[in-house]
Amino acid sequence: MTLRFTWDWEPAPRVRLPEQAATWCRLRIALGSTHATLVEQRDGSGGPRHGLDVSAYPLAEFLAINWWRLSTSSHLPTERGVHLVHAGAGFAWPDITLHSDHGLTWASLRQRDKAPEHVRFLTQTDLVLDSDAALSAIASFIDSTVRRLEDQGITGTLLQDEWAAIQHADQDERDFCLTAAAWGLDPYDIPGDAQHLLLDAEASIGNPALLADLSRAVPLTHLADSTRWLRDAIASLKPEPNTLPSVSPVDWSSATDAAPWQVGYERARELRSRLGLAPGRRAAVEDLLRVRETGSPAPGNVDALISADGSASLAVVVGDDTSPQAKRFVSARAIGRHSLSPIDGLSLLTRAGQYTERAERAFAAEFLAPAAGIAEVVDGDFSDPALDRAATHFQVSRTLVEHQVENQIAA
Repeated sequence: MTLRFTWDWEPAPRVRLPEQAATWCRLRIALGSTHATLVEQRDGSGGPRHGLDVSAYPLAEFLAINWWRLSTSSHLPTERGVHLVHAGAGFAWPDITLHSDHGLTWASLRQRDKAPEHVRFLTQTDLVLDSDAALSAIASFIDSTVRRLEDQGITGTLLQDEWAAIQHADQDERDFCLTAAAWGLDPYDIPGDAQHLLLDAEASIGNPALLADLSRAVPLTHLADSTRWLRDAIASLKPEPNTLPSVSPVDWSSATDAAPWQVGYERARELRSRLGLAPGRRAAVEDLLRVRETGSPAPGNVDALISADGSASLAVVVGDDTSPQAKRFVSARAIGRHSLSPIDGLSLLTRAGQYTERAERAFAAEFLAPAAGIAEVVDGDFSDPALDRAATHFQVSRTLVEHQVENQIAA
């Protein structure tokens, strides 16, 4: 699935602002096979048409200003994505929302009735995009708009200044901007105390993606304490050869049509099948993945640190207060993340509720205690002693068994 911008420059003799007149065009935007700019007049006259007669400038400026939000791999739990309708400037824009998350961009398009221009947007869809491909399409649109301004002799606009700063940023600047965006901050207008916290954390950890992951779990005021635990966790890592069998790649393009738990359940069943595990058999995760501990509890809503090298190795570190049952669940979640979307480098398992995290938790529950296996053990008896017996059999918490019964067996 792809995001596409296409446009044809057109004259605009009645437009007063020079940057808008220079970038007037017939603009078409598509999400996959859905035309986001399929519109008609609200009174239905003239029939549907593909494309908007607008200036590209406001949308290109808006996307450039939000570039780091679109580019970062993690976000605060309150982040709701970048809404193109907020490009404003009096133009009717399609109701598209883009939200990046761990290499994927979740895109939604909603029908919209825009007054007073009397434009009705006719289509809607939800889909998942590859983040690199989506960013490439956005960058191409911004680049072309900037070049159009230059060709028309227009300089010194906010768009040109913003895009030049982004294009000329070195790796250290890019890392800082991506980390700041993960924490909901404008990298170019950040309070001094927050800037010092992020810079100190970067100097301590040296891994911007890991610091971005922390934004999902702890407040910025706890960043210094969290980085201390991360240093201990990184020092405790001892990656070992990965013994997991390969599974087919997830078709994320269709993920929006399935609930995250459905994706997780299916992946867990596939991996159990490849491991030769019957539904009633306990998964020996300790043979698949060794869990190491730090000398202190993990911070906030962080469950574990994961290290992976593609399909070669996989390791996990937890805090010293993690129970044996929780270690098994964390191990299964780490295996789930690796099975759902193979990872490289360091990342965090947090208690955030994004789509992929809900899929990971569903994977862990079904991998450790399959619904079919629980049904075999309880044999129609859902009393407290029967549920306790199932929890003991699979070496999981009673709560996990209850959730499996409620969500799959009794549903």
